[in-house]
Amino acid sequence: MGEFRALLLTDVIDSTRLTEALGEAAIAAHWIAHDRAARDLLRTWRGREIERTDGLLAVFDDAADGASFAVDYHRMLAMLGLPFKARAGLHAGPITFRERSEADVALGARRFEVDGLAISIAARVMTTALGGQTLLTVDAQRMLGASALRVQSHGHWRLKGLQEPVELFEVGDEHAAFTPPPDADKSYRVVREGNAWLPVREIKHSLPAERDLFVGRGEAMQSLARALERGARLVSVLGMGGTGKTRLVTHFARTWLGDFPGGAWFCDLSQARHVDGIVAAVAQGLDVPLGKSDPVVQLGHAISGRGRCLVVLDNFEQVARHAEETVGRWLERAPDAQFVVTTRELLGVAGEHALALPPLASGDAVALFVSRAMSATPGFSPDASDLSAIAELVDVLDGLPLAIELAAARIRVMSPRMVLAHMRDRFRMLGARTGRLDRQATLRAAFDWSWDLLSDAEKAALAQLSVFEGGFTLESATAVIDLSDVADAPWIVDVVQSLVDKSFVRRTESDRFDCLTSVRAYAAEHLATAGRFHRSGPSALVAAEHRHGLFFASLGPKRAIEHSCAEVDNLVAACERAVRANDAQIAGLALAGAWSALKLRGPFKIAVAISEKVRSMGALPPAIATTVTRINASALMLSGRMAEARIQFETALANASATAAGDLPHLLASFAELSMREGFVAEALQHFEEALARHSDATDSAFECGVLTGLGTCHEYLGQLDRAGDYYRQALDVARASGERRWEGGALGNLGQLSANLGESTQAQSFYESAIAVAHELGDRQWEGNVRCNLGLLYQAEGRLDDATHQLDAALASARELGHARLECVVLCNLGIVLEARAQHQSAHQHYLQAVDLARRLGDRRFEGQFLGYLGLSHARLQRFDAAAACMENGAALLRAVSDNVSLGVLLCADVEVAQLSGDPRRAREIFDEVERMTAEAEVEPKSDLGIARARARGLVAAAAPSQSP
Repeated sequence: MGEFRALLLTDVIDSTRLTEALGEAAIAAHWIAHDRAARDLLRTWRGREIERTDGLLAVFDDAADGASFAVDYHRMLAMLGLPFKARAGLHAGPITFRERSEADVALGARRFEVDGLAISIAARVMTTALGGQTLLTVDAQRMLGASALRVQSHGHWRLKGLQEPVELFEVGDEHAAFTPPPDADKSYRVVREGNAWLPVREIKHSLPAERDLFVGRGEAMQSLARALERGARLVSVLGMGGTGKTRLVTHFARTWLGDFPGGAWFCDLSQARHVDGIVAAVAQGLDVPLGKSDPVVQLGHAISGRGRCLVVLDNFEQVARHAEETVGRWLERAPDAQFVVTTRELLGVAGEHALALPPLASGDAVALFVSRAMSATPGFSPDASDLSAIAELVDVLDGLPLAIELAAARIRVMSPRMVLAHMRDRFRMLGARTGRLDRQATLRAAFDWSWDLLSDAEKAALAQLSVFEGGFTLESATAVIDLSDVADAPWIVDVVQSLVDKSFVRRTESDRFDCLTSVRAYAAEHLATAGRFHRSGPSALVAAEHRHGLFFASLGPKRAIEHSCAEVDNLVAACERAVRANDAQIAGLALAGAWSALKLRGPFKIAVAISEKVRSMGALPPAIATTVTRINASALMLSGRMAEARIQFETALANASATAAGDLPHLLASFAELSMREGFVAEALQHFEEALARHSDATDSAFECGVLTGLGTCHEYLGQLDRAGDYYRQALDVARASGERRWEGGALGNLGQLSANLGESTQAQSFYESAIAVAHELGDRQWEGNVRCNLGLLYQAEGRLDDATHQLDAALASARELGHARLECVVLCNLGIVLEARAQHQSAHQHYLQAVDLARRLGDRRFEGQFLGYLGLSHARLQRFDAAAACMENGAALLRAVSDNVSLGVLLCADVEVAQLSGDPRRAREIFDEVERMTAEAEVEPKSDLGIARARARGLVAAAAPSQSP
């Protein structure tokens, strides 16, 4: 009797094909990475390698270590991006285990050798597994015991060479598929039938054959499997037409057939309209002849007689009203049977378990498109550009399998990019050209089937819901939907709920709903086309859009940013429609709400576009005209178009002063922000102070916070840090007292920056993290990006370069998505500083060049001056001393022009290093003396940027000074 051990066998699937596809050299590099990582994992989980071929054979003292290794092994392949997918088998049993002598190993023998039947069993189990799957025998499962990993039985299997079937289990983490594997050459699944074992392939069923490859839906398959495993007797798979409900349940039934010894019976109810149609379809699916007695009772007996079986009732929505008198009675008569129904609305039967089928995940949707396109066009091989277009296309198609398959068929005559370009006319594009006449032949036919089942109230409500962009709430739906001409119109909340139950509307959050893009387009056609149903046509569309505009124009700036600016798309749509309708009042109010959201979330270019549309309306009332111009100027400013922004601000100020418009204080504050960004700090201070003096609304705490913050920033630019801190703390106090969360986050971020300037890094980090939390809560991507940028620089100063890069990369992504050019240039410079710290001087230099160029295009003299200091030092380190000197001279001139003495001091300290690198210690000493004069009367914190820079410059000067004899 040998030692009882756990054996794990792994195998990389299709390794020969991969070698042919990638080439010997490339695959060798992948194998080196594979072996290194696998052996590291073996050490972690106390395993011993016995043999390595296209996988490995390893021995573990404990099955728990073997299972944990297998789970980490699959995860490792994915994380390293290796092109491998492996299967694994784990068995526990007696083996003869030998360790060879050093002499034998020196002659080429393996370090360890094992013998025993356990190896053959582990090999059979491994070859049964799917790619990415780990199977284990019942012996290994018993040895494993209680585990944090998930373990699920896949039934009993005949393994070649073994007398009795073996129960196999799957072990994995939350990402594992837990899908029963298909029969293999040397293993097949069996079920107990009396005293004999029956191969699953011999279980009777009436499932339709699968015509092509099933793609994705792993999570939905698992959800259905878990529901049935936990005892659900009736599961209704819900979804719009074209979501792939039928394909999902038939694939599930075929895959899990071994769990149903009584068979899986597919019943197509698409032609049924009454009870007699239901029983006829079910009788056909069960292959049961009906007699003269009650057919529902007969079928109940027939189902009961098949024991544990699965009955699939496909397309039940049009006969849902008959569910209780059919399915309800069969549930009572056949206690071992389980039912899966595909339907577009709930049946309302007691015990019903609903499983809403969502759109395909992006990766699965792309895979489905490529698979179907390759079937339609042999030789189709998408390149990177094609895959990019396909990713956009499947998103436009809402991940609907039917729509994706119909679009893929167009690859016979169009490229993916061309198909995408024609999606404006999606219902014309998504029509089959194969002679099919069923309701899956076109996307429109699939939707028509569901539309025809709606009541008049549901049709009217769904059509009017098409005017929403980005979803809606019950409150906004109630304000927009008008059912006054529908006889006995139900409560609008009931209608919305009914549309949810029928899969036309989906609930996205606790209080928000939306429709798929294709559903909205279909419903919009019905609303806009006269004669589609009562009160449809152009006038109905205009009326619905007007009600939509009235509601969103009334929200106001504060409500417009609630729930992370969830209504931004509706606000933009309301503004644009009001412009088309020449309704200045709604256009102006909707623009104000849209701007309050867009300045948090971006893109700023949308705010520029819609504000220019409103400005072009002409004859705007003075108050609205001033507000619109202010918003346009602010959006231009954040987009980096500073010169245009100044023109707009100056025009608006002149008009506001002439007309005594009430928006003058807000206009002055916004103009002050522009002046500050352009480096005109004295002008900014004057405008901020005037704005605060003119403002008379004591309840407008947000305005007060904004001006206090602006005043603090001006004083920080002037190096007056104590006064800056006073203003920031006042802003924080006002924000907290009034519940202005956004300005609370802004004040925290500014106090973090101030603390960093004072060298208080721990306090700065605390402020930054609190500010990020607030910004993230509110969906304020602009300020979150700003704070992450500053936090990244703080991490760099502490030597946490990986953390710094992570924060700065996130900030750069936000800046570019927002269209926030000013933030982008700061992040580029900070990334250059991190690269410099990593000694990647050439990459750092490129980042500095980009930052300087962008600051120059923005007209931001302060930033340009700062960045030129970093660029100049970079030139010097690359031995380009003339370019370095020019950068330092120009940067110093710009910083003197904007009175930023702190940044000027930092630049001059860098210039000390430039002079030393160029071999001119005398000039270095002169520059440092200037720094000392500048800071003689100022309190420079040793840990501040200037303090650190001055200390470094002092050290360089001292090191270069000639030594003196005692």
